Amino acid sequence: MKKQLIAAAVAASMSAVAMADISITGDAKFEYDNTDTAGTSSNTTATEYHLNVTGKSGDTTVVMKFELDTDGTGNMDLEDNYISTKVGDISVKAGNMASGTGALLGEIDNGGRERKATLGYKMGAIDVYAGSTAGAAANVDGDQAINNNMYAGVKFNVAGNAIELKKNNDTKDSFGIKGSMSGINYRYEAKDEDSTGNASYVAVETTVGGMTIGYAVLDADAASQLTEDDSSEFAQSIAAFQDSANEKYYNMSTSQTATGQKQFRSGTTVDGTSITLKSGTIEKGISATTDLDYSQIQASRKLSSGSTLVLTYNDRDYIASSGGAVSSVENVEVELNVKF
Repeated sequence: MKKQLIAAAVAASMSAVAMADISITGDAKFEYDNTDTAGTSSNTTATEYHLNVTGKSGDTTVVMKFELDTDGTGNMDLEDNYISTKVGDISVKAGNMASGTGALLGEIDNGGRERKATLGYKMGAIDVYAGSTAGAAANVDGDQAINNNMYAGVKFNVAGNAIELKKNNDTKDSFGIKGSMSGINYRYEAKDEDSTGNASYVAVETTVGGMTIGYAVLDADAASQLTEDDSSEFAQSIAAFQDSANEKYYNMSTSQTATGQKQFRSGTTVDGTSITLKSGTIEKGISATTDLDYSQIQASRKLSSGSTLVLTYNDRDYIASSGGAVSSVENVEVELNVKF
């Protein structure tokens, strides 16, 4: 009888967990880096883990994302944490979250995590949204003013093209369109800021004979307009050169001067191994008068164990000090990662 009661209790508890509708996913990676800077070699290793917890109840979803990065302090970091739900026909998403490089202006602006709240409404084929991001702290309790951080936008499709127009804040507007035409995929995005001018991003891609070919361009009126430092398109991010503590992205000038970038990309798959080649130029990447050239080749292969092995070779221009000779930084990275 006792065994039956215990079995019933265990079954009840397992049923309660299942009814809670909680899922846990994540990823982990180990990296080895060898960097040769003008003939001086260094070796580093790093591990990085992400754990994503998602809970659902009806139309409400709660998301929490954790990161443990032993390359830095080794502390657990709570990244995205937000709630999405519905109030009648209005969708609500609120909390601390980041926008990825696939979002509008994702390759131009750094979509860093910040507190925000968005309300959305579907009007036929048009999605309308509005919300606010947190401003500067207003008091000792950490409450933050919305003031001029309100935003609003619309999303819709025209002939298979996804279009988005957004009023980012009281001084910035943006526009984006992406789609495909005659076998060519394209994406164009632009922003206009009252104080610093315009910036744009355009990328095109097609596949010919099993090989994917792409070309991407960034252009801005001022260097301060380009703040994305973890690009998914470019082998080298312009804003990353401001990080003098990172060997792979050592700042070659005293401040960011780059106002544009052009990159050619090609890729194919050989016997299950994905191979990608990127070659580009960061305009004024070394100084206001000197461009920065770079190239990258990467091979990625899914292993039978469930993990993925990624080998990356980077080569880019380098100058140790203002007025010095241009040499190069070569970096070899071996990465083993897994998703679960």
